[in-house]
Amino acid sequence: MHPKIVSRRAFLQTAALSSAGLLLAACQPQVVKEIVKETVVVEKEKVVEREKEVTKVVEKEVTKIVEKEKVVAATAAPAAPIEIVHVDRNIPQDIDFRKELAKRFMEKNPGITVKIEVQPDDYMATLLARLASGTAGDEFRYGTHYGLANLALRGIFYALDDFVAKDNYDLGAYFKGAIDACKVEGKLYALPVNGHPGWSCVYYMPELFKADNVPEPTDKWTYDDMTQAAVKLTKSKGGKIDQYGLWVAPYYEATLTPIDAFGGWPMDEQGVKAKYNDPNTIAGVRWIWEVMQKSKCALPNPSFDSRVQLWSSGKVAMVLSGIWEGSYLGDATPKDKSLKVATGPIGPSGHRGGFVGVNIFPILRSSKHPYETWLWQKFICSKEVGIENVKRIGEPGLRQDVWESPELANDPLVRPHYDLLKIVKPMPVPQNGRLSEVADPIQQIYQGLWLNEISVDDACKQIQDKLQKILDQPKPGL
Repeated sequence: MHPKIVSRRAFLQTAALSSAGLLLAACQPQVVKEIVKETVVVEKEKVVEREKEVTKVVEKEVTKIVEKEKVVAATAAPAAPIEIVHVDRNIPQDIDFRKELAKRFMEKNPGITVKIEVQPDDYMATLLARLASGTAGDEFRYGTHYGLANLALRGIFYALDDFVAKDNYDLGAYFKGAIDACKVEGKLYALPVNGHPGWSCVYYMPELFKADNVPEPTDKWTYDDMTQAAVKLTKSKGGKIDQYGLWVAPYYEATLTPIDAFGGWPMDEQGVKAKYNDPNTIAGVRWIWEVMQKSKCALPNPSFDSRVQLWSSGKVAMVLSGIWEGSYLGDATPKDKSLKVATGPIGPSGHRGGFVGVNIFPILRSSKHPYETWLWQKFICSKEVGIENVKRIGEPGLRQDVWESPELANDPLVRPHYDLLKIVKPMPVPQNGRLSEVADPIQQIYQGLWLNEISVDDACKQIQDKLQKILDQPKPGL
């Protein structure tokens, strides 16, 4: 999952939308007035003229116009084909794969058409406009860690529990943390399409390690080990750093990895108390600042694309990131270099950090075909598709049988993430559901910290105050 492009706060402020109503046209009987001309033959009449004692037979033929109403049942219009509109991000490999999957699904379900629509780069802003106008389709790409609860509590999404019961669908096939991340107040609002255990593994170039005689990462590596290796692998030229030993993401979601490894967490389990005043949380934040500003072995406040740029030119030895890098960094690896991955280091807490990030396609309440959309979701969450996800979009499905399949279990770029998925926690979610309001204010403070404009203690104090104000707010309403 990549960092957002549009402000989550802007998303929240305009997302209080009511569910669109549906106008259903039904075939009604029609009353047709029909005029029928009938010819009635009257039996012969005998008229007796008694005075003349003459009997005369008179034949009459009477024509009557009969007007009557006839009820004619209107012929029902043929059922319109069912079309599901699936909205996805503008990422070429994702779109190509979804279109192939849609073709397969339609072959198995000839009565349903799946239309893949590409959202422009300004993804969230465009989506909000479409939600407001009722043209957002049936489902759209989202992430549980972007604020599922915030929108679910507003009634924008369709709860799936009845469909699960109707189809006797086994949710136990998924990692528990993944399913938990898809629930809000006990209701299921999406299936885990694919995902990861956070920015939690070390991608590295073994050639750079060998050149400087630095031992490669192992599953026993600690944060101290990684820092020391990063310092040795950092090179300066002409007074400027020419090669970084490490790349660390500066985003709120990414910081959860070291914070968790150091024994901290942004908030308590109930999601009501901020914990940026916890010494362990502060220690995790401090580690990021130190590698950027104290030891200067990591690029300070880097852009997301910078890690690919550095990697493709052989200017960074390690990247602390997620499973998607098997695709991104793999494609950008120089011809004379190679890519390897190790499970993230062990922190002072004794465990490795991370969180369950889940990519989802929640069904909108305004969908005209929620059950058919649910069938499509089950298809793209199948074991077969979950395995294919690795090579096609870089992130496996979140079913346990996907990760236990030989294709993934024996893949050295995938296996380290599997061990983490079994232990990491879901994204910390405020009890009031206002997750989408959290990242932006924290990120603004982080930016000043990563650029060394404020101290770690001051930054954490500011974050503590801002986060607690968000947690103290009521649940969002419609």
